[in-house]
Amino acid sequence: MSTEPDDLQTRSIRPLKIAICGPADLSRFDHLIEGNRPATPGYAAPIISQLALALHGRGHDVSVVTLSPHAVDAGTFSGDRFNLLVATMRPRLRWVDAFRAERRAITNLLSQTQAEVVHAQWSYEFALGALASGLPTVTTLRDWGPAVFRFHRDHYRLVRLAMQMRVLRVAPHLTANSLFLAETAQPWARTPIAVVPNGLDFPECMPERADQTEVVIGSLSNGFDRLKNTSTLIESFALIRQKHPSATLRLAGTGHGLGGEAERWASEQGLCEGVEFLGYISSSEVPKFLAGLTVLAHPSRSESMSMSLVEAVRTGVAVVAGENSGGVPWVLDEGAAGVLVDINSAEALADGILSLLDNDADRTELELRAFANLSGRFGIDHVVDLYEQQYLAALRDQALP
Repeated sequence: MSTEPDDLQTRSIRPLKIAICGPADLSRFDHLIEGNRPATPGYAAPIISQLALALHGRGHDVSVVTLSPHAVDAGTFSGDRFNLLVATMRPRLRWVDAFRAERRAITNLLSQTQAEVVHAQWSYEFALGALASGLPTVTTLRDWGPAVFRFHRDHYRLVRLAMQMRVLRVAPHLTANSLFLAETAQPWARTPIAVVPNGLDFPECMPERADQTEVVIGSLSNGFDRLKNTSTLIESFALIRQKHPSATLRLAGTGHGLGGEAERWASEQGLCEGVEFLGYISSSEVPKFLAGLTVLAHPSRSESMSMSLVEAVRTGVAVVAGENSGGVPWVLDEGAAGVLVDINSAEALADGILSLLDNDADRTELELRAFANLSGRFGIDHVVDLYEQQYLAALRDQALP
């Protein structure tokens, strides 16, 4: 199957042989693969798959090196200017040896590619495996280990934190997906950290949505814990229902299904009225979920760059999020593209949501302003431009004596 690249005459960069190394949604590559395909989506992580597809669309020769929890996915799958190399990751206790088997598998798979440059995602096993390959490598930070460990104090996160510190000390080319993350990690890094955000394919105009007769507030969070802070949102929803008694709160993501941690907690507090516990939804279901919302609430206490905010804005949904939640204010341009509040206060969170529910004109104006803002900053074409320059810099440095 052949996929025609963009007109290379209009571009300033030659086609490169790039290996993208990170967790990926394997199903996103089905149309590029000739013959047998992986049996499952693997990690089912869409961010890296979208980047790989965008680079392939630019005319680059792309190899995706990844891991899957399912042995049935292991193998090499190929198409025109595209290769997908998958190894199996161990089901448990990977942290005991700091993901040694996974790191070695990644290094081995990279040796089977013809990559000129490697782009390693996150700063853990994929980055360490890529750096061990000896190939010119750009490493992208996508979270901050100390913040994660602050809310999840266990051996797994402690080992991951140590792995990230190692990457920061040895990686010659670093990017981060938000200004917050770059500034936070810079003191530990051996080299300046460039800011290249997560990219998303935006339409030219904000999508039109059907008029909503019901008030629906939504949240998309994987994990019901202190970091994701959904409990404060549930408490705030009880306050919102005092003014909008027919409103609905839809909670999506792991830990938020029927019988899950979120529902059990809400039931104990007597706060289940009007709350729909949807649980895990796949990445392909996210657009439909977002399109059914009046407002997206994002109560997380810390995020380097939340893609649910960007996806909501792309769908035309106004968002409310934390004013001190890591990279969240930067994503929302310090409040120009969303309402920022103290998400540790149920009252403040409720007030922020009500400010949008009670004024349709203001909400519509915010939706349009946010779409224009984020489509320019986080559009996938712009992000690919930035990464191409990082790849060239890595190749130039490798060529120096």
